[in-house]
Amino acid sequence: MARNNDFGKWGEDCAARYMEEKGWYVRHRNWQKHHHEIDLVCIDQDSTLLLFIEVKTRASEIWGAPDESIDLEKKNNLIRAARSYIFDFHLQHLEVRYDTINVIGTPEMGYEIVHKEGAYNVEEQYEYYRERKKHRPQKGKWKTGGWKR
Repeated sequence: MARNNDFGKWGEDCAARYMEEKGWYVRHRNWQKHHHEIDLVCIDQDSTLLLFIEVKTRASEIWGAPDESIDLEKKNNLIRAARSYIFDFHLQHLEVRYDTINVIGTPEMGYEIVHKEGAYNVEEQYEYYRERKKHRPQKGKWKTGGWKR
């Protein structure tokens, strides 16, 4: 495994421990469906709130907060994966929240965890998706002189 993969796994380990210490149950780590992945899936003690968490690990904040690297496309992929997760495990009755956890530091020097609850709004993501879909080229077969519809 590459050094970056080890470092990212260490950050996810720290984030999972942090959530367990806060009283959350970690249902899954690195859950995948097709090409989408969810770093952590947690549920509260009352089994009423489901968290989908993106974990970002950096040695320092010299280039900004780690979660600033999460772009709209990544958020959209997380939401799609979360929807699949909810349907696959029949959890439509639960409230859902999307969080981020930044792990800043190294195993040798220590670390800090920054947990951002409700880090992004699903409605904002749907708006992004709708706008993006409007600007995609029409599907069809190219013929000399234009698109065949």
